[in-house]
Amino acid sequence: MEDTYLQLLKYQKDLKSKGTSLWKENEEEFKKLIKYEVSLLDHFRWEQKDLYYSLINNFLNEKIDIDQYISQLYKLQNETVNLVKELKLDFKKLKEFEPNSVSKGFSLLTEMLCSDCRVFEPDPDLRADSDISETELIDSVREIFLEIQKYS
Repeated sequence: MEDTYLQLLKYQKDLKSKGTSLWKENEEEFKKLIKYEVSLLDHFRWEQKDLYYSLINNFLNEKIDIDQYISQLYKLQNETVNLVKELKLDFKKLKEFEPNSVSKGFSLLTEMLCSDCRVFEPDPDLRADSDISETELIDSVREIFLEIQKYS
């Protein structure tokens, strides 16, 4: 990983110990830090792409219901967040780590899947204008799945 990222992590940690944040102190540096962290998420989620493929296939082929799909999707997302947290605790491993460039953009697709789940409302009587139905969720999952398949 680039030294800049490691320096930004240390700087963020120092600022946090002083009761402030990188975002408050230097918005541009904070954006750089986020860019590095997204590359980590891209990599780890891309490494688990087969699990995403399987999960989506099972959902679209009605082997699992919508509740199971949402639960398993969030579990998978949380696992990758935990992998990134673990890596960030070990600066030696982090310094040696290099995300695969093929993974760029993968986490955005998985976040889109989660975003759709957050605005899913099965009950038409409770659905707000910003909510989506089960049919809309399935259609969106199909579209995103086509993009995810490009990473194979």
